[in-house]
Amino acid sequence: MESLAPPIDFPLEEVKKRVKSVQSVSGLILESARKLQKEIRVFGIVSDSEEKDRIHKADELMGKFLIDFIRQNFPNDSIISEDYFKHEGSNSFRWVLDPIDGSMNFVRGIPLYCVSVGLEHRETPVAGVVFAPELDTRYSAILSQGAFKNGLRIDVSNTDALARSLLVSSFPTNRKEILNEVISDITAFISCGRSMRRTGSFVLDTCWVAEGVLDGIWEKGVKLWDTVASSVILTEAGGKLTDFQGKHFLSGQAEVVASNGRIHKQIIDILRNVRISIGRN
Repeated sequence: MESLAPPIDFPLEEVKKRVKSVQSVSGLILESARKLQKEIRVFGIVSDSEEKDRIHKADELMGKFLIDFIRQNFPNDSIISEDYFKHEGSNSFRWVLDPIDGSMNFVRGIPLYCVSVGLEHRETPVAGVVFAPELDTRYSAILSQGAFKNGLRIDVSNTDALARSLLVSSFPTNRKEILNEVISDITAFISCGRSMRRTGSFVLDTCWVAEGVLDGIWEKGVKLWDTVASSVILTEAGGKLTDFQGKHFLSGQAEVVASNGRIHKQIIDILRNVRISIGRN
């Protein structure tokens, strides 16, 4: 599949400069995250409040590292981060950060987490760099320039049938409130797909679809910082993102289907049929 064309007035060289700047400190970002996980991780049984405190501290400390770097190098750019930091700049660029995606994995010492650095121009995602520190991996993409893993070009899988697809299931935080829908979705996809995987990090799951390791995702409760970087990486690898109805995905939407493009309609059809069967249109 061809890469998406850049938006009107897309300042490619300015975007390249920002991406290269982040990539220039890749080693420091990877090492900082690894060191922080060793300091933060939970050993033994702790209370819910302590675990949440550790998650917040991890996001805050990693976020501060990224924010300080961006503000020092691009002081006029806006920044928004999952830890609720927000800085209004004076130009058309905005960085959208998820300092630790897969934070529960992070504090438990599980290696499946990532650091997501997204870049918007005029509210359009234009670039993303995602670091998976424990996997020693960096994903990156700029609109119209392709997607890469550790500097090598990546593409989505050629899988064109759900029966041969590895899928990632939605397991939203409010799952107890919509348990019937969640179970119905999973049941339908288990009946049609080959198997399921889930890392606990939406961003990492999306990058794995981008490199052809997985084939498709449906997810509820997605946040802005989950999708800015990962959406560019996936689409530049030839993949597709929409809402649950198959309509164009906009940053900030809570429901997303991400796939290699070839099985996208099949995923949408199953989601639609499930909602009809349980009386939700």
